[in-house]
Amino acid sequence: HYLLFEGLVERTMAKCGITYYSVVKTFKGAEIEHTKFKHPVYERESLAVLADYVTTEDGTGVVHTAPGHGRDDFYTGKKYGLPILCPVNERGILTEEAGEFAGVFYAKCDTVVVERLRELGHLLHVEDYQHSYPHAERDGHPVIFRATEQWFIGMDLPFHLDSSKTLRLRMLEEVDRVKWFPESGYKRFRGMIEGRPDWCISRQRPWGVGIPVFYGATSGEPVLDPVAIEAVAKLIEGNGSDAWYSATPEEILPHGYTHPTTGETEFRKEVDVFDVWFDSGSTWACVLEGNVEPRWKDYIPCDLYLEGSDQHRGWFNVSMIIGTALTGGAPYSQVLTHGMVAAADGQKMSKRLGNAIDPVEVCDTYGADVLRLWVSSVDFTDDMTCSDDILKAAGEHYRRIRNTLRFLLGNLYDYDGYDGELLEVDQWAIDSVLKLASTCLTAYKNYDFTTVFRRIHEFCDREMSSFYLDAIKDRMYCDGKDWPTRRSGQKACHEVLVRLTKLIYPILMHTAEETYERIPATKRMQSIHLESLSIEIDGFSTERFADLLDREQRFDMMLDFRKKIATAIEEWKSGAGIKDTQDVSVELHGTDADVKTLQSFGSDIAVYFRVASIELHEGVPRIELSKSTFEKCERSRVRRADVEQTQWNGSTVPLSARDRRALGIG
Repeated sequence: HYLLFEGLVERTMAKCGITYYSVVKTFKGAEIEHTKFKHPVYERESLAVLADYVTTEDGTGVVHTAPGHGRDDFYTGKKYGLPILCPVNERGILTEEAGEFAGVFYAKCDTVVVERLRELGHLLHVEDYQHSYPHAERDGHPVIFRATEQWFIGMDLPFHLDSSKTLRLRMLEEVDRVKWFPESGYKRFRGMIEGRPDWCISRQRPWGVGIPVFYGATSGEPVLDPVAIEAVAKLIEGNGSDAWYSATPEEILPHGYTHPTTGETEFRKEVDVFDVWFDSGSTWACVLEGNVEPRWKDYIPCDLYLEGSDQHRGWFNVSMIIGTALTGGAPYSQVLTHGMVAAADGQKMSKRLGNAIDPVEVCDTYGADVLRLWVSSVDFTDDMTCSDDILKAAGEHYRRIRNTLRFLLGNLYDYDGYDGELLEVDQWAIDSVLKLASTCLTAYKNYDFTTVFRRIHEFCDREMSSFYLDAIKDRMYCDGKDWPTRRSGQKACHEVLVRLTKLIYPILMHTAEETYERIPATKRMQSIHLESLSIEIDGFSTERFADLLDREQRFDMMLDFRKKIATAIEEWKSGAGIKDTQDVSVELHGTDADVKTLQSFGSDIAVYFRVASIELHEGVPRIELSKSTFEKCERSRVRRADVEQTQWNGSTVPLSARDRRALGIG
């Protein structure tokens, strides 16, 4: 009689060449649990056990159980009280426990054992079978699973700082306390802590940090005594970690030391070393104990752990275990994970594939700040594509920001402060950078660098370059040096420049430093990186906020009309033979509300729209364009109604009233 899984009867019989057979009985596997069978080779009994990890796709549905050679089998053996037999030594040679097979190299067992079964008449069929099996990363050879004595950190033992909890439960409380970026990291990490097994911290390797444990020479009982461990710590502190291997137990332990449990006076050392992840998980203690930087002493937990998402099961995980076990809490307050950099074709960059971009070469070609700007522009929580074309685009974005800083700085060459009243457009510029700062600081706190990059670039391109810097250009170049109108513009440029420079320094660190050193009329520190990032809003009363919102809405509406007029002029000017928008007169018809809002900007509206003049009328919305009949000022190159022919330096030239005043004429 043969015992096998019902669904594999036909396949098994066919493979064994058995044509004539009948099923004499069908029953549930649970009915033969704990039944004893005779071993096919040894004179011993084998126990029938149940396991849910046995597959039913191939074989017979009945498999051997080796508690000493596999995780699943180990726990099954523990459940049924089976001996943890491990008849293979660390060299892969079968030991005396293997009986007649002692001395055989494990890889030859496939042949030797099969032949022995054939001799005994217990072999029905044999065939080669290809399946997935773990191989070592270093040499590519198959991994031998062996049950050996190891050192563990128990996840579900009573927590020594609070016996009402286990270490696992305490860690789960810490997972809830820590902030995770992105938020998806929280669920992923929590699930790993909920399901992780005890951590085996010992390794059988000829190199590494030794585990500071002694054993009684006769009893083999480990010494778990603070006195002994402190003796090892002093040895390592004075002579380095290799001293553990060269010194004898007698040289390490205090004179006359006896085993706390057995009273023995002779000892042997542990030969296993720590799992390298134990080193990684302990870095917080080394860094924050004060030896690296005295100011950091006892600054636990640290602000942030930053690494790739694969470290949820690595560095973040083991740091949480050691930190919680030693201090009662995680060694970090926040954890940020990122993806990997991929080439243009989507493949992850690696030295092996030869598709990696060298950051040093990028810095030499484009500058370090361009590389940093690219990093801030991508969603780092996912894998990121990088190529030469992408870096070139980042370079263009960088130049937009840098040129804005240069223009603002250029307007301040003779600025030493201004306490007078600001023109409305200048106040709008300051309000805009304060709004930008508020957005960026919130994004920085959430490590949302993409939002910081996007808003700063938009601010430099849209609010500054496309409007404000163009709108004040005439005033900055042509007004009198100390006129309030010019100083008002300088005040705004200064305020915008200071705040914008502070906002970019976490990303464009070199550009920010270069700019910071040149900003006049400000109390500078030794470096901008010693400055604090703050919005610096003072006196924002309810009325002040109401005024700010009203101004913002009015300017948004005005800028919308500015865009419409610019589009209309662009379509019209080529047919009219006009190249410069300063040669255009505009008649704008709109609703009563629109006209009143635009009229509130006064005569500056023509400056904002970059045209010679603009007339506002209530009526059906439309834009009418014509060539201006005003003369063009020789000095400021604008057409205005007050331009007159004026004697200056022996010549007759057309000058506007503002330019005549600036030159001291009339």
